[in-house]
Amino acid sequence: MELRDARIVLTILLAGLSTGCGSGPDRTGAADASDGQVAIAGRPSPVGWQEIVLPAGPPEAAAVDDGGAWAAFEGGGVLYCSMSDGRWSSYDLGPAAASPVCAVSMPSGLLLLSDSALVSFDGAEAEITPLPEGFEPAGLALDAASSPVILSEGGSIAMLSEGVWDVRSPGAPAPGSSGLALLGPDWIFTSGGTLVRYDPAADLWQYETLPGAGPVLVAGGRLFSSSGGEVLERAADGSWSTVFRGRLCGDLAVSGQRVLDPARPSVAVAEALPVEPGTVLRASEGAPVWAVDDAGMLVCAELGAIETRIPGFDMQRIECALAGQTGSTPGGSAGVTPVLSAASGAFRIYESVSSRPDPFTEFPARRRDLRRPLSEIAIEELRLVGITLDPTGGDQAMVEDVNGVPYILYVDTELANNTRIAEITSNEVIVVQEVTVDYGPEQGGTASIPTIYTMRLHEEGGL
Repeated sequence: MELRDARIVLTILLAGLSTGCGSGPDRTGAADASDGQVAIAGRPSPVGWQEIVLPAGPPEAAAVDDGGAWAAFEGGGVLYCSMSDGRWSSYDLGPAAASPVCAVSMPSGLLLLSDSALVSFDGAEAEITPLPEGFEPAGLALDAASSPVILSEGGSIAMLSEGVWDVRSPGAPAPGSSGLALLGPDWIFTSGGTLVRYDPAADLWQYETLPGAGPVLVAGGRLFSSSGGEVLERAADGSWSTVFRGRLCGDLAVSGQRVLDPARPSVAVAEALPVEPGTVLRASEGAPVWAVDDAGMLVCAELGAIETRIPGFDMQRIECALAGQTGSTPGGSAGVTPVLSAASGAFRIYESVSSRPDPFTEFPARRRDLRRPLSEIAIEELRLVGITLDPTGGDQAMVEDVNGVPYILYVDTELANNTRIAEITSNEVIVVQEVTVDYGPEQGGTASIPTIYTMRLHEEGGL
């Protein structure tokens, strides 16, 4: 078994954690209380940061909405995670999307800006619109009517109407432009330490000095900037005042290990952020929080609600284990190739697939007789040897104790020491153990802290 550190292998969640990531439904339900008894309200699912395993590295662009999360990679590959079931799909959008610059999510799907085109993708078809000639893209946003608007590195703004670009340029170039956003009737972006505002209805360009060279963010209809380790808000007269210590980061702000909404900084959107991200994304209040850094992608959500393994890796393991049982989807239109899709039936993945017999065959009688109740077995005694994934439900994991005696685990299986199985993926089992810590009467007494572990499969030799 492997223990996750702050970035990869171990995450500790404070008991009763309630953040914008959502606390999830109760697992156990409520028990009726009689006179003199305490009502048991149930056990909420743990919520915390989980790493999304991306063998290709971090995405070049990412976007989220209430329906899901998109990640675009160099070469035209795109991943989509559906919030309805937490599963990932993978697509190849072709050469037009080979060099992603940024992305936004639309009700119909993904809008991806590359270095040469604007690609609109609805999950089945991609519509490709070449950029204006000589346009070096730097930013992408949607107007009030959800039509795309793009920003060039020189400060020009191009608005798309019925497939035709309307390009508006400032009187003088604004080099290094970035951060396109809509504030009231104005498009705003930054150029060095200058805030540029453009009103397309009046064709009016305005310029204002920023308190620093940091990015700007529109949140709750208000304008924020960050400079010198502080997040500041712009007043109506153009002055700026400090709101809190931290920095703007994508859709939100980061203050220490807390993720904040600048418009409501008193309530943390997420706690215990384990990395210094380059961007943090959230679709709406209560939705999962996504973070992207130089190493990859993380999500703060209910444990088990989102797959942490991308489908390419999963399907490679499945194909090795059960040749001929995987499925494929016919090629899409407009150059879109659905890379992966799950076939029906249960897939079995186990270590050393080239030489080891299927561990899910009938247990030898001598080993059956040695089995103990799972509630008496500590997680440290067990070794993961096989997994069965069933798209219709009922995923299973096979483990062996130190004597080689096999056991089958399911999601919510209870083990010793307040330990339970929280999630089963194609190559790991995620386990939550609730540890009681005594802080002393002066610091609140005892608290139950869920600790997350993983048991992983390996191609050779197991764990």
